[in-house]
Order: sequence, then structure tokens, then C-alpha cells
Amino acid sequence: MQIVQLPPQLDAVDLVALNAGLRRGEITLNWKAVTEVTQPQLLTLLRGVHLDEVSELIGEESMSPAVQQALASALDRLEELEDEDEDAEPTVRKPMLQATYDTPEVWQPAPEPEEEFDFQEEDGIVLPQRPPEVLEPVSQKQIRDDLIEHVMRDLLGPRGGPEEEIPPSETRVREYYLVGVLAPDNVQSLPEEIDELDSAEEGADEGAEEKDASQTPTLMPSSIGMSFCVDFAARSLLITARWAQYTRIQSETYTQKDGSPAMVWKRQPRGGTSKLLPLREGQIDPWVPDPEQPNVYVKGLVRRGEYNWTVTLYLVNGQEEPKKLRDRAWIFQPELIVEEPEHRPFFQQRKQPNTRETDDMKAMSMLYRDKVSFAIGHGVSVHAETDKLDPTCAIKLSTTFIPRYEVAQTEAPGVDELPALQGLVLDMQKLAEAQPEELPQMLEPLCRAYERWIREQEDRVANPGLHRLSGFEDVASNALKQCRMTLERIREGVALLGTDADAAKAFAFMNKAMWLQRIHTLYSEARRQGKECQLIDFNIEQNRSWRIFQLAFILLNLPALSNPEHPDRSESPEAIADLLWFPTGGGKTEAYLGLTAYTLAIRRLQGEVAGRSGLDGVAVIMRYTLRLLTLQQFQRAAGLICACEVIRRTEPETWGETPFRLGLWVGNHSTPNTTEESARICTDEKSGSYPSGSGSLEQLTHCPWCGCQIQPRVNIEVETFAKGRGRTLIYCGDETGRCIFSKRQAPQEGLPVLLVDEEIYRLLPALLIATVDKFAMLPHNGATQMLFGQVDKRCPRHGFRSPDLKDDDKHRKAKDYPAVESEWHAPLRPPDLIIQDELHLISGPLGTLVGLYETAVDALSTWEVNGKKVRPKVVAATATIRRADYQVQSLFMRKVQVFPPQGIDSKDNFFARQRPLEEKYGRLYMGVCANGRRMKAALIRVYLAFLIAAHRLFLKYGEAADPWLTLVGYFNSMRELGGMRRLIDDDVSTRLRSYSKELEMGRPVVEEMTSRRHSSDIPKLLAKIEKPYPLDGKGRVDVLLATNMISVGVDVKRLGLMVVGGQPKTTSEYIQATSRVGRSTPGLVCVVYNWTRPRDLSHFEQFEHYHATFYQQVEATSVTPFAPRALDRGLAALLISLVRLSGTEYSENGKAATVIEAGDALFQRAIETIVRRANAVENSSVEERIRHDLDVLQRYWRKLAHHSVLDYSLKRDGKQALIKMPKPGETDPLFVCPTSLRSVEPNVHLKMLDLTEDMTLTGQEGESAE
Repeated sequence: MQIVQLPPQLDAVDLVALNAGLRRGEITLNWKAVTEVTQPQLLTLLRGVHLDEVSELIGEESMSPAVQQALASALDRLEELEDEDEDAEPTVRKPMLQATYDTPEVWQPAPEPEEEFDFQEEDGIVLPQRPPEVLEPVSQKQIRDDLIEHVMRDLLGPRGGPEEEIPPSETRVREYYLVGVLAPDNVQSLPEEIDELDSAEEGADEGAEEKDASQTPTLMPSSIGMSFCVDFAARSLLITARWAQYTRIQSETYTQKDGSPAMVWKRQPRGGTSKLLPLREGQIDPWVPDPEQPNVYVKGLVRRGEYNWTVTLYLVNGQEEPKKLRDRAWIFQPELIVEEPEHRPFFQQRKQPNTRETDDMKAMSMLYRDKVSFAIGHGVSVHAETDKLDPTCAIKLSTTFIPRYEVAQTEAPGVDELPALQGLVLDMQKLAEAQPEELPQMLEPLCRAYERWIREQEDRVANPGLHRLSGFEDVASNALKQCRMTLERIREGVALLGTDADAAKAFAFMNKAMWLQRIHTLYSEARRQGKECQLIDFNIEQNRSWRIFQLAFILLNLPALSNPEHPDRSESPEAIADLLWFPTGGGKTEAYLGLTAYTLAIRRLQGEVAGRSGLDGVAVIMRYTLRLLTLQQFQRAAGLICACEVIRRTEPETWGETPFRLGLWVGNHSTPNTTEESARICTDEKSGSYPSGSGSLEQLTHCPWCGCQIQPRVNIEVETFAKGRGRTLIYCGDETGRCIFSKRQAPQEGLPVLLVDEEIYRLLPALLIATVDKFAMLPHNGATQMLFGQVDKRCPRHGFRSPDLKDDDKHRKAKDYPAVESEWHAPLRPPDLIIQDELHLISGPLGTLVGLYETAVDALSTWEVNGKKVRPKVVAATATIRRADYQVQSLFMRKVQVFPPQGIDSKDNFFARQRPLEEKYGRLYMGVCANGRRMKAALIRVYLAFLIAAHRLFLKYGEAADPWLTLVGYFNSMRELGGMRRLIDDDVSTRLRSYSKELEMGRPVVEEMTSRRHSSDIPKLLAKIEKPYPLDGKGRVDVLLATNMISVGVDVKRLGLMVVGGQPKTTSEYIQATSRVGRSTPGLVCVVYNWTRPRDLSHFEQFEHYHATFYQQVEATSVTPFAPRALDRGLAALLISLVRLSGTEYSENGKAATVIEAGDALFQRAIETIVRRANAVENSSVEERIRHDLDVLQRYWRKLAHHSVLDYSLKRDGKQALIKMPKPGETDPLFVCPTSLRSVEPNVHLKMLDLTEDMTLTGQEGESAE
């Protein structure tokens, strides 16, 4: 019989194994050291044990009275559970609490026969594939807090309580914990190697390198400290210092094989005493908090400032490391606490560096005036406990090695929160079914409530001292003026619905389409996850209601979308572009999808305007920067277009005979360019092969209408031109044929989506989703003009025609299709709405070229109505941006209006409110900075800690722990991600093997979401991670590694855990990336800082204040579309686009010389368009340069045209081409047109050469990246 000595706390004990040992009668328990035990732990330990047979094994005589009382209570509970089990049907029981790292290795249960290893339910132990229901309900916030507690004990300690014993197998305490370790003063540690996650991988996600600090020898930290400011009213401070020392002793818990006590490191709490520090200028004499360690002391400095005291304090480990038992001189879990003796709020804001504040910065300072930086850490972070009445003052400061900050959720308030909103109708169904004359009454409460809120804010500004607005009076007044302007625009939209019949009808269409889209999206998501449900289950008011900011944003844009002659669509630079600025996950997509549906409807109701039909053509262009974002938004928009098409089919006399369709216009690595390519890809996919570099037709994995799986080999068909219409058809995979988009019900159309460029040009989808990169093809492809309404003919079989899109005027009868002949067709109405999502990404080199090409997009989308130039309405959206006015002016030549206006407080702008953490969980951020440790080692430890803790919670809580079972690893570059991938496959997997039996997880399954994934893989991966963590472990994803590809647009509700490897390069990227987790559950983000990078260390030392104000910290973006380097690269492409695409006469590839023969008018019109925009965006200083460069280009064009037959682009016919492709070493930049907008600077390729015998090198030219 073996005696098991239990530790003070049972959290670290494998209670499952002990339970098995008790039931077999192999062990006896000794409770002498136990100080704390919970009922769930006792239930786990005793479940299934026959106490009348093995009572002497329990060891009750060694229990303290408190433990005996807990035992008695647990036994009563066990009897109740047994009675319930007899009366009720069998249920899955709660799993056993699993051990942490320091599980005592005193005893191990005897091995059982292999066939008996899988425990049965009656044994009281649950199979991993059957996670049980917990005995008591637990909130997801509690589970997240439990996860944090596990990880903090793992990384910082103490794992086994305040007087823990480190397991005998751990001989070096300083390696046992990752953070919170201070070395003796004389310890020096040399870097083992350059601390990088090296990888040879390349990719579009690779960012600019951020250099580490010097790799010279560095000392392990031997001190921590903080600096802070104190009110002159304070006379003294109360300082407390505490830490732990580990000493080598004989264990009271662990034994050797012969039964003798094992030698272990035991924790000894040190310090804890306080000292009163008088505030007077000068050095602070060293103070020893604990005489047991006289060389551990506190020192510092007090300086008298202009307004307050500035104090710096340090806790120093001044001991010398002995030659033996070195860990005795290291200290662990140190903490420094400072407060005013009477707990008064005397800690004040630190003085910020002097910078010239712009109006934008002043507005941000006003919004975040209650978020104060009280202290900065030195080698550590600082937590400030603020005064409840005045958040600009603090009452206590304390150091922390794993700082935490919970960012409150920002949500749209409901009618129940704003009484003035009573009567407002947000239900889409009610709005869709309302009579036109009822709409103003349904919507007017929104205007009244907003006006009342504005008046309340104006009253606050009138008393600035009461609301901490002193010094911000002018900024606050301007902010409320913007609110007033927004209110008037909303009222204008409400009034329009009461006076314009077409607007009211389009508004009803929009609401019905969004209503159907909402419930079908929820229904299909549930079916994808394998849930049994009916569509009617989701048709409830909660699921089909607008948030007030969404409805308001739609209303204020209705006038401009209804009236082409509205001032917002004029050529004036004062025309307004609306920027929807709302936190990630708040519902921006739904708002502009609503605008999209309205635009589609109003065009069809208005029919022909100024000789251009709105019944066909592209109505809305929605642009994104990243491929992943584009693909996922395509899937979301597909649900809306399906809804629009269902409505159209029921009322074709109102909404026309042309189907509403959705087009995906992206690069040929994602989707095919021609039907011929599509047919080849379809054949390859059906055979299971994926040629390198080819596009894919697998952009929808499930039907957006019903959720049925789409199988490419079965549900995708290509009808070539030889066989008929030249269509690529995607059908719903519903085998019963009940779905309206199945082959049975839509045999000639399928889902209303277009993936092939050629089809997009011919059929012109009502909504076009594109990447900004695709617009680089404007000068190269004359057929792109069709997207802007420039068509000349229409073929009844194949669709619209343009000279540069090959087709015959006549077609013979083919199968079921009659003979047809093309007919002349007038130009179509160009797009009425351009939506630029994630505007913050249109910056830097990419934004510069996008802004330049936007000159062509804007001009090609402009048409004339009643003698007035009409431009498209521009709407942008983002969650993170600064200096939006400058960026929008540079990109779109429009004046920006931000919605919602930010008001005077960051917590409340009427349309969005921050939820108090007491009411609703937020997204919790925690920081880890392992000073003196290698970044690789830190990441391995953090990944291990989270993977192990999450799976223990899975066994403990079952499916409730799902959000934290997939760890999202975010990296700043492909190189760093590739390095971590190797570490997971090697180090992390190896270390997890020792937990494989306990956790039943095996080798972690790793997936990547990066630019090197094939386009067909991305929708599959998204579908895979959307599903809950599988109970049997099949198809699971343990780790999802990602770069900035995931930072925008990815909306996977179940993801709740992210580990960020190093501070991202911009705050905007940081906010966007970390917002991918915790969208519907309590999110947790752990940032692992690289201490060798000064910027990382600075963020760690100011962790709390940075996260409290990180929207204020967003960097201003830079866009310079008419900068010299941008003109060198894109001016020729811009000129060709404006000349070639402005009409059908010159768009054909062979017409490059014909343009010259037509005279100068076309060129002069293009030149004036460019110059006018440059003057509006930049200033007149660039005009001379631009005119000169355009004149050179025009003369060169003429020269080529006079000497030969001239094409625009080089074909295989041997004719000379105007457009040149970029080549290495190109000395003549004329008419070199890029095929990508991604980089202004040319790529440089390096080639490794072998050294010759005489140690000489020869060089070679690099190859072009184009």
C-alpha cells in the first residue's frame, strides 16, 4: 500500500488517477498539508468509490477540521447525485480535474489491460470525445478567467500555492517560470544566437524589418521599477515590496523510490512589509524590506516638478550568485506597490512629450480625457487603481509582469436604453410591409431622440468644469456641429421616403432583401455546423432588426442615391464621401449591404435616365485590398444578392427581367479570366488536380441561401461557347431540389454569382466585388470599360459586347439555343455607388497608386444628366483611421463626413455606447515580456501554456470551452510565421507528448491563413474553423497561424484566443488583427513582446494606458497619389485608361494608332481631367510637372503610331505594342504599365553565387518581379 502525501492545494493533482487508485485499493491519502479543497475536487476524487469498503484509505484522521467539513458536504452531495441518477436517464458526467505542470510524481496507478483503458461512464470518468455537462452552470467569462489563471500560474507562478514545492525533476527554478525572475547583480548572460524566428519563406505578407537592439552581451534583469507623478498635497508615500525566494530542503510531499524525502526547491515568501517614504527632493536611501535577504532593497529618486512630484522607485536584487545552489540568490514573483498612506487619490497624469496638436489630435484628447497615463514601468508594467469618482486620479500603483486590460465592447444601444426612441421601428419585416405614408412616422423617433441627445451634450459643453471639458470648448462645439449636420441629413432621408414613391418602394425592397438575407444567413450557418433547424426558427424580430446606426447611415445616404443631381455626386471637391467609422464586429457590413440593396432597387425603378438604362449594368462596386477579405465578403454578399433575386423573380414586372447577380473580380490566381480557362479548371478540379498558379471555382463551399454543401465535382458546370452561352454555373448542392438555387429549380442559372472575368464583362453583375489590385488592368484590357457602362452591342445568347471582347455578330442554332444576331445597344448607366471597405488599408505605397488610378475610375464612372456632371456616391468604412479628411480628399477628391460623429465622449456618441464591464464582458488583453529570454523560448512556453490549459478546460467544461480550443497565432511577417511553424512541429509537439494521455489531444493540428494558400483552400479553411471543436478530434484545428491576411474582414464567431508574436507595426493593424477573436464570446489576446526591440518594450511598460486609448494611438495614414515616384510608375497607365476606355471607338487592342488619327481633343480631355484632380488633391505646384510628362507621353505615342501598326498590348501577332511590361534594368519608363498596385518601389532579387577558386565574385542582373 502506497501513501500519497497531498500538497496544500489540489489544483495541481491528477485527481482522476487518484480516484482510480482508491477504487482499486492501491493507495492511502495523507491530507496533513492540505489547506484548501473545493467540493468539485472532492466529488471528482470520490465519485464511484465505495466508502464502506475503503474508508480507511481516505485518510480522514489526517484532515484538518475545515477539510473534514468539506468532505462531509461532498458526501451528502454524492448521495443526492446517486439518487438523481437512479430517477433520471443516464447523463454524461463532469470530467475529472486534470493536473498542472507540477503534478506530484509520488505515485502512478498500476497499468491496466489495454482493452480496459477506455473508461466507461459508470467508472465516473468521461471519454474525451464525450465532453460532459458541468454540474453547475458556468459563464463563458468564468471559463476565460479560469484559462487566464492557469496560464498566469504556469508562466509567473506560484503554481502550487504560496509555499509550493517545485517537483524534484525540476532542478533549475529560474527556468521553471518564464517571467517574474530577477537575477543576482553579478549574473551576465550572453545571447545564444540572434533572436529571430528565421525562415526562408517569402510572401506578400512580409513586412519591413524591425531591427532588434544591439546583440552585444546583456545582463539578465536584476531590478524592476516605475516612475510616476504625485500631487504636491501628498506628504509621504507608503511603499510595499514583496517577492519569493526558493530554498533547497527535504520535501514534505515528494519521496524517492526508497521512500525517503526528496530534495526540492521550496518557496519562501519574502518582504511584504511597508515603509513610509517622506516626499522630499533627492535620492531615496536604500531600504531593505526583509532582513532575511539584506541585499534585496528598494531605492529611487524624487524630483520636484512644476506641478507635482516625479518619483522613480526600483526593487533591486543586489545579491551575488553563489557557486552552488545558485537559485537561492534569484528572486521570483517580485512586486512593488505604492500608495498614499490614507489612500487618497494623489497620483496624477504623467507629463506627455511636447508635440504640436492638430485639430484631429485635440479632438482625440477630448474623447479620451478620462484615460490617464499614471506611470511607466522599467522592465515591468504597472497597474493603476483609479479613484471611482475621478478616473484622472489614482489611489494605488503596483508593478505587474503579466499586465491585463479589458477593452469594453462598443455596441449600438437599443430602444430600451433610450426612452426617446420609443416608437422607432427597427424590424425589417415591418418596414418592408409598411405603406409609404407610414414610413416617416415609423422613423421620426430616431430624429427626435438624436436631437434630444445633442441638446444634452450642448448643456454639458455649457458647463465645461463639471464634465472635465475645460480647454476643449471649441473642439466640443465643432464636434456637436457635426452632429447637427448629421441630424439634418437623416431628416432629409426620412422626408424623402414620404414624398418620393420610388424611394419608398426601393426602401421597402431593401428591407425585404436584408430581412431575407439575415434569416437565411443564420439558417445556413446553423446547417453548416450540423444543427437540426428550420428557417422559421430564425425568423424572429431580434434577427431581422436594424441597429440604429445602420438605419441612420442608410437614411442619410438615400437622397444622394435617389437623385443623380444631388450635390454629393457633383464634380465639386465639396461633394461628400461618407465614412462609416465603427469598431470591428459592430455591423458595418450590414449597413453598406443595405445601401447596396437600395441602390439596386432605385436604379431599376428609375429605368432610363439621360439616355442610359439602369435596368442593366454594374450598379455598385465594392472594393477591398486583401484577397481573403474579398473572398469572405463575397460569401456574405452572396446571401443578399440571392435575396434580391428571389424578390425579382416574384415581381419581374417591377424589378426587370435581368437577374440580380454578384460578380467576383479578382486576380487570375483566384478566379479564371476566360470561360476556356474555367472549363479547364473545372475539369482539373473534378479530377482532383490543381495546377500551380491557376485560379479556382471553389469560392463558395456552401449555398448562401440554405447552407447545403457545394461539391465542385458535382455542383459546378461549365457551358462553353461551343456548347451554348459560355457560362460557368454554380448550383446549390441540395439533392432534394427544394432550394430555389438548385439545379432542379434553376437549371440555366444556378446561384446568381459570376466568377469568370469574361462572364462579368458580358453579363455585368449588379454588384461587383473586387480587389483594388484588379484595377491595374484598366489600361491593359479594353473590355473593362463595360463595367462603367461602355457597351455598344448586345448578344441575346452571350450578353453585352465591347470591341475588345471577341464575339461574332451572328450565331447559328446550337442545341436548345436558337440562332441569334447581336443588336446595337446604347451605353448603360455607370455605377451609382462605390464602397471602399477597410479604408485604413488604402495607405502608403498601395494607397498612393490607388489614389492615382482613382482618377480614371472616377472619370469613367462620371456621366451627364441635364447638363451636369454626375459622379458616383462614395462610401467608405473602417474601424481605425486618423486624418480621414486628408486621406479621403487624396483618394476620392471629396470632402469626408464621418458617421457616427464622435461627439464629446469616447464612451457614448448616441449611436454607439461602451458597455460597462460589470454588465458585459469585453476583449481582454494580456502581455508577456520575458526579459533576458529568447523570443523563441518565450513563444514556445506561451503556446504550450495555452494549449494545455485550454484542453484541461475542455475536459472540465466540455463544449463551453470551445472558443479557446483553437489558438490563433498572429505574426508580423511570413518569415516569423514560418519560424514558429517549425517550432510547433518540433518543440511544442515534443513537449506536448508528456500530456497526451491526460489531454487526449495528440500532435497539434496546425493550419495557416496566409497568402501562400491556394485560393480554393481559403473557403474550405474558413468553413473548417467555423465549426465547433470536434468532440472526436477529427477535423480539428489546434493552431491557426496567420499574418495580416487575417487582420480584416475575417468573421469567425467561435474564435476566442489569439497569441500575437511581437507588437505589430501599426496600432491600426494591432486593433484589426486582435479583433478577429472574441466577436461573440469573451475574447483573450496575449501579446508576447520581444524585449530586444525598444518599441515592444515601450508598449509593454505602458500596457494599460496604451490599450485604454489605442483608438487614439492609431497612426495617421499617408497617401500621395501625385508624388513623383507614383507618377513615374502610373501616369502612363492613367493616360491610356482615360483615352482607351472613355468610349467604345478606341478600346479595341488594335486601335492604339486610331486614337492619334482622331486628333487632340481626346488627349486634351484626359490631360485636363488629370491636372484638375491633381490641383484639387495636391496643389498647383505639381501641375507643371504633370503637363510636361503628359506631353512627353503623347508625343511618344504619336511617334510610335506614325511608324507602324500599333496595338495597346503585346499579342502573339508580332505587332508593336504601346504598353510595355516592366523589365529589369528598364531605362525608358515610357508606357511601362504595372499589372499590380502593390509596390511603388521595384523589387530587387538577389542570387547566391559560388565563390571561384581564387575567391572572386561575379555579378548578374536580377530577374523582374513582374
